[in-house]
Amino acid sequence: MLPQSNTGAFPSGLVRIHNVEVEKWDERYGFRPDVEGIMDNGERLLIEFLVSHKVDGKKRQTIVDNHLKCIEIDINYQALDLAELKEFLTGSADDRKWIVSMPPPTKHAGESFSYGRNPMYEKTRDILKEIFDEGTITIHPYFASFLHPDKSYDLRKIGYDVCEVNTKYRGFKSDLLLFRNQKEDKGHISINIRGRRRSEDFRYPKGLRIIDIIFKAIGSEESTKQRLKEGDLVGDLGMTIEYYGFKG
Repeated sequence: MLPQSNTGAFPSGLVRIHNVEVEKWDERYGFRPDVEGIMDNGERLLIEFLVSHKVDGKKRQTIVDNHLKCIEIDINYQALDLAELKEFLTGSADDRKWIVSMPPPTKHAGESFSYGRNPMYEKTRDILKEIFDEGTITIHPYFASFLHPDKSYDLRKIGYDVCEVNTKYRGFKSDLLLFRNQKEDKGHISINIRGRRRSEDFRYPKGLRIIDIIFKAIGSEESTKQRLKEGDLVGDLGMTIEYYGFKG
């Protein structure tokens, strides 16, 4: 499935590709596309898959300068399952774009995944893992205010029994990743300690629910333990709990 282009100069929608070749060296242009093929209209189509590095530098400039038809597909947050990948590639135009120009450098307003700003972030993560290992974590994804939390969920009681540190789910890294060990659909929950809210263009993989614990200020280990209330994640004036992917 091809994405729309801003100018309408490129094809879009579902197209058939013939004579598909993988990582074939292009002598004329001097680079190796991830995949190439021929569309029904006889035009050549190049496909690049984004995992860790975007198409940039000399390769991107060559594509733009020579008006090559090339799409870049971000597969970072996709499941490593052939059936699901096929559905993603053929049934959706999400997470893909035409390579048409050199992009300007972007600056994101959110906080990167880093403990460098405050060493207590990592300590808080370890405190919360210890609380879960010795008891449970209670969440409040649907609430009117932090004074009157509604619909609380004890994660142990609803089957969450595994808590891993600094673990990735479909390319998304979490401070703590919780899931049900005995269930095929594990319903992964990502818990993260942060200093600010995420940027508006924040993306995360389907099937993952996210809890961000955002501290306006974070102090001593003892005060942090008191604020976490033995795993009951209720916000206060200095700590906000943000939920993503939970449905009422």
